[in-house]
Amino acid sequence: MADYECKDFADIGKCFQKLHIYINTEVEKLKEKQEQIDERVKVLENQAEFANGELHDIHNSKIPNLESLIAEEANERLKLEVWGRKWNLVIRGIEGKVGESPKVTENIVRIWLQNDKKGLGFTAPQVKSMLFTAVHRLPNGPEKKRNIILRLSNLIDRDDILSAATKLPRGCGYSVVPDLPPSLAVRRGELLAERSKMSNEEKKKIQTCILERSTFRPTRKEKIINITRLV
Repeated sequence: MADYECKDFADIGKCFQKLHIYINTEVEKLKEKQEQIDERVKVLENQAEFANGELHDIHNSKIPNLESLIAEEANERLKLEVWGRKWNLVIRGIEGKVGESPKVTENIVRIWLQNDKKGLGFTAPQVKSMLFTAVHRLPNGPEKKRNIILRLSNLIDRDDILSAATKLPRGCGYSVVPDLPPSLAVRRGELLAERSKMSNEEKKKIQTCILERSTFRPTRKEKIINITRLV
């Protein structure tokens, strides 16, 4: 408050005059502060509008590209995983003992490959010439018929085994399928379930459609064994 006093009635006019000046001064100060605040608000609004525009541009340009890059990266990784498993086969239905060694599993597989009645009927020289990089039981499948993962050194041998597996009688209890990543294996099962409900003519169309969308160039026999018969 301004430094003034009213000692008598003669000073009342002076007091009001000083009070008027004081109030006007304070009002001017408030107006000045208000103008400064308004100016700062305008600056902040402009900055917010600019930031919103930048965010909008990022959302419309960068994020879709980022999502596309993420999807492309995931697809490339899946391709590499599929390629890495290309030499692998999964054999289902062969009996064995729990905890059997890979060497025992390999002998069982070679015997089954030569079996004319329950196996694939290869000759002994053919089976002997097949080079296995790895053979062992997988944790999935029935306890006494755990699935077997077989990795071959030669894609021609892999194709020959897959081709022979397509001739296994339906319901025989045995099957041979490509070793696919889990996501593709689930999708393959869904597609095969749908395919089983179709007519032979529809199956041919679906098979052609799948081959046209194949990730990799098919080997010489993959065109006829792209979809392996389920048990």
